[in-house]
Amino acid sequence: MADNPPPPPAGSNPNTTTTSSNVLEATNSLSQATIGGGAPSVVPPSPPTPSADASTPSVDPYSAEGPPPQMIRRIMYLQSLHDTEKKSIVEKYTAERAVLEAKYAKLYNSVYDKRLKVLVGDCDKEIDEEFLKQDPTAEIDEEEEKKMPVKGCPQFWVTALSQCEAISEILTEADVDALEYLSDIRSVDLPNGAGFTLTFFFAENPFFENTTLSKTYSIPNLYMDDEPMLEKITGTAIKWKPDKCLTHKTTTKKQRSKSGKNKGQIRTVTKSVKVDSFFNFFADVNVPSDDDTVNSEEADLIEGIIDQDYDIACSFRSNVIPDAIEWFTGEANGDDEDEDDEGWEEGDSDDDDDVFDEDDSEDDDEDNDDAPKQSKARKEAAAKRGGSGAAGKGGAPPPP
Repeated sequence: MADNPPPPPAGSNPNTTTTSSNVLEATNSLSQATIGGGAPSVVPPSPPTPSADASTPSVDPYSAEGPPPQMIRRIMYLQSLHDTEKKSIVEKYTAERAVLEAKYAKLYNSVYDKRLKVLVGDCDKEIDEEFLKQDPTAEIDEEEEKKMPVKGCPQFWVTALSQCEAISEILTEADVDALEYLSDIRSVDLPNGAGFTLTFFFAENPFFENTTLSKTYSIPNLYMDDEPMLEKITGTAIKWKPDKCLTHKTTTKKQRSKSGKNKGQIRTVTKSVKVDSFFNFFADVNVPSDDDTVNSEEADLIEGIIDQDYDIACSFRSNVIPDAIEWFTGEANGDDEDEDDEGWEEGDSDDDDDVFDEDDSEDDDEDNDDAPKQSKARKEAAAKRGGSGAAGKGGAPPPP
């Protein structure tokens, strides 16, 4: 005769549905009873279904009465492990990584310092001498080069920026002239990996007084793989010279009074209107706190602004700054003349291939209308370089 199943614990109801809130309530009720004065309660995941041939009786921890006290103690212990030992390891990892990042940042900066000297023309003579040393048969026509003197690498940064999609989207034709004076860009991590600062260095120019423009991103978990927790984004106020502001334009409108004691009089109203410009990037970005209340529409708008801004910042920090020369030449974005031919094989000649339907041609034209077009800023930069496209592969300025 088969043994009868053990009765449920006293006071339990075997027909009660499972609810995770019972675990939470039961854990809260004992949270001050054990382990370090009590750890925050958690709702454990749904347990695996016990096997039908279990040899020992089991208690449903998700019954209406909640888990038994011994399970609550174990949950609290797991929470304690997470809040103490694991977090301690994370803190040590972050501190050690910050030291390692700082060590290699110095090595990278030594390369960037040399790059800066080349771009501003401090190494022109040394590079020419090294060029002749490596190739004794080469010649430099100094007289010809004097006719079109070029110091350093003008238009370097604006060309590199125009090749990076995330950045080129905010470039305008008006920005190109101002960005000619951009001499260097650096990214420096904040202490302990709490964020980073982008700094843009400018030569004296006719547009603004600032010699540097910076933007700081406060991100406590910068060195973690988690989603970045943006706490604050702080930009720089640009001191525009008279009539040189690129981020706003002044509009005037005449208004005639239709009533009152000033009826018939005309007044002129002046208004400052924001316009698209790369230099809007240096404005502060409001990051809402958990206490701020916004509706879903406003939240979506704010999220879109923050996402775009952070994408641009990461493009500078992770792409353009470390690999500037590859963005200048176009190699970084896969700019290759043979890219359109990849995967195609040249077939036999066939006279029928030369015949096309006029309607098909119109369809092709319509399709081409949807093809991505080179931005105006990119064309402007290319025109000033003397080329028609990306510098380097097929678009480098002609030799003097």
